[in-house]
Amino acid sequence: MDVTIFSDVEQLSRAAADYIVRVAREAIAARGLFTLALSGGSTPKKLYSLLATESYRSQIDWSKVEIFWSDERCVPPDDPESNYRMANEVMLSKLPIPAEHIHSMPADQADRDAASVAYTQEMKRTFGTDDVPQFDLIQLGMGPEGHTASLFPHQPSLREQQRLVMPVSVPKPPPDRLTFTPRLINAASHILFLATGAEKDEAVGAVLEGPYQSDEYPAQIVHPTHGEVTWMLDTAAAGKLRKQK
Repeated sequence: MDVTIFSDVEQLSRAAADYIVRVAREAIAARGLFTLALSGGSTPKKLYSLLATESYRSQIDWSKVEIFWSDERCVPPDDPESNYRMANEVMLSKLPIPAEHIHSMPADQADRDAASVAYTQEMKRTFGTDDVPQFDLIQLGMGPEGHTASLFPHQPSLREQQRLVMPVSVPKPPPDRLTFTPRLINAASHILFLATGAEKDEAVGAVLEGPYQSDEYPAQIVHPTHGEVTWMLDTAAAGKLRKQK
């Protein structure tokens, strides 16, 4: 696990953009494809807008990028709460990605179980596998209570062994969501955690330096079988770490 602390969100976002460019170029060189799952929340907004600027846009062959989401709120895609809407507004609408390569979660469907199955099938089709799709990169955030994607403390989703995507109801508005399960997250080649803000310092300390208690701090459940985990923190989020990297 690699942990780096940055003085502010600007520096962190630039480092994250550089990291994504490197992983994307390696994947495209190796297989002609880069598969990326995005997160929601406010932390990655600066990163997404940076990737749409000319200096970054020109470094990746966006025609070979497939975009998914690690979780989504059960709202229409044009709702202010939609993770898709945020990413589309600040990044995707400004990049030359084929429309069929942008795979938004069908989270506003009434039947959330069917929507989860449909999204799983869409991933497997895109990856050309009947097994668990292996993302090149899953970008995650973490909430002040240690949740990641929409995997919240003490929820059955933390122990899900079969499904790759599932509906959940979480103690944070809007409660109804779809989320990747640990099984899918831990199949990834690279995972990039971004965490900023003093309200996350307790959880960051517990997740990175405390005992393993993933029921309390779901972000601890992220341990890719054959992948690497990178944490990028600002000084506020890293405030409770004993070992300042």
